[in-house]
Amino acid sequence: MKGLSLEVRVGLLVLTALVLLGGFVFMLGGIDFGEGYTVFVDFNNPGNIKPGAPVNVGNVHIGRVQNIEYRGGRMDPATGRSALIRVEVRLDAEYGNTIHDDAMFYVTSQSLLGEQNMAVDPGNPEHPRLAPGSIVAGVDPPRMDLALALAYELLDSISQLMREHREEISQFISGAAHIVAALDRTLAEHPDALGNMLEDLEQATHEANLLLHSARGTLEGPEVRRSLRNLDHSLASVAHQVDPLLADARSITHKVDEGLDAFGPEERRSLSSALRRASSIAERADSTLSDAQAITTHIREGHGTVGALLMDEEIYDDIQEMLRDLKHNPWKLFWRE
Repeated sequence: MKGLSLEVRVGLLVLTALVLLGGFVFMLGGIDFGEGYTVFVDFNNPGNIKPGAPVNVGNVHIGRVQNIEYRGGRMDPATGRSALIRVEVRLDAEYGNTIHDDAMFYVTSQSLLGEQNMAVDPGNPEHPRLAPGSIVAGVDPPRMDLALALAYELLDSISQLMREHREEISQFISGAAHIVAALDRTLAEHPDALGNMLEDLEQATHEANLLLHSARGTLEGPEVRRSLRNLDHSLASVAHQVDPLLADARSITHKVDEGLDAFGPEERRSLSSALRRASSIAERADSTLSDAQAITTHIREGHGTVGALLMDEEIYDDIQEMLRDLKHNPWKLFWRE
């Protein structure tokens, strides 16, 4: 080294530093020259994960994040779903047979403030392995930033509400305090009232249970079941008979409608005139029948000549005796003394 010039020594030092820097960059960048395969994981929000982040199963390193692509929520024809972010993951080949097609990819971190990484649940061992180039849906991490923003907005709204309605809130709190104080005084003045109320409530509940048990026993008795069966049979019979009656009524109505449709305007007027004449004849017949009934009543009561003849037995006997005398002595019709 003593024979080397200053320029050579500086050049060797720079070269060594560059080699160390390249190795350090390779280590941090996760550049892997071993065998492996690539899968793609879709997220709507992958958190703060970065290219080069490790991919772990538990605490076992199985790969690295290679690239993060912004897709803007475009529909992917291959999967039939839209995603905002697509993460390219490079998995080591030696673990390929343990990651199955139902595996779950999610973003997590080693600690609350630690660097985020991607964790994998390998899935059901009975399922086939996850094929290279597959596109799976990832599980979005919790949005702490969004939660804090929403919480701040909620707190700001509550603060503004309290400022705008300070008097109403104060009155409400004061009223609630008065109610509690009044309730406390009432309980202090009547210490046994609450106990009595609870005892009455317990007794009412017990009596209600007994009543329900008794009612259940009555309703489940053979008489009630028999009555329900008879009612069911009766309703079924009525329903069975109502349908034919309704069908006949519809048929008669249809026929009447058809018969009325067959009449023209002249026929309808003639039919209306005939119905009016028939109504007038029926009224006169009813009047005649009423007169006949009155005459019959008059005769039965013995009024008038016909009534006297028919209803007075002495007159009837006299006439019968006179007819017998004329039959034996017809000359009395022509001879007068």
